[in-house]
Amino acid sequence: MNLIKGLLTLIGLIVVIGGIIGAVMFGSKVAKLDSQALPEYMKMFDKVLTTGDPAKGMVRKVKMNIPEGMTKAEAFENAIEIMDEVGEEYGLAMVDAKTMPRGGKQFRDGGLLTHIRSYCSPSIADRFLSHSSEFIGFMPCRIGIIEEPNGDIYIYTMSMELMINGGYTLPDDLLALANEVRTGMYTMMEKGAALDEE
Repeated sequence: MNLIKGLLTLIGLIVVIGGIIGAVMFGSKVAKLDSQALPEYMKMFDKVLTTGDPAKGMVRKVKMNIPEGMTKAEAFENAIEIMDEVGEEYGLAMVDAKTMPRGGKQFRDGGLLTHIRSYCSPSIADRFLSHSSEFIGFMPCRIGIIEEPNGDIYIYTMSMELMINGGYTLPDDLLALANEVRTGMYTMMEKGAALDEE
């Protein structure tokens, strides 16, 4: 019994010492991060731990609400029309679109829907690339429309919180632009999924 208590005490001591060393080594660096960085990383990490899938920690998805009497093809066409209109309201132009085959079949031929649309604001993109060329990895903003084997259709986009808040706090002008793009992308997918132009 004393051996177990001694081992537990030793383990506790090692954990405390490790915590102190970690705080000294990383504390000043972490303090420089945006105040939302750690909470956003923890949300992402929680999803990864729960699902084992890193992609699930990095995306947002909304289920498409297809009204009774509307075909999936009609819902898809209406959703992309709505998303393009909302995108224009936020200065996000559609710059590319691809519908891909699943299982060797295109959607129009009875295959599952897989469609990707890309949106961009060249002026905002230029501002971010002037700040950090690595932002090119986030451009253009993409929205994916995916049909599950059970027939449900979801609209996906990258979760933009880590891009915006995951490092040092962005300068005020860039932060405002980033939040505007995020609002635009999330509004596009929400209204597209609801098939709501209002």
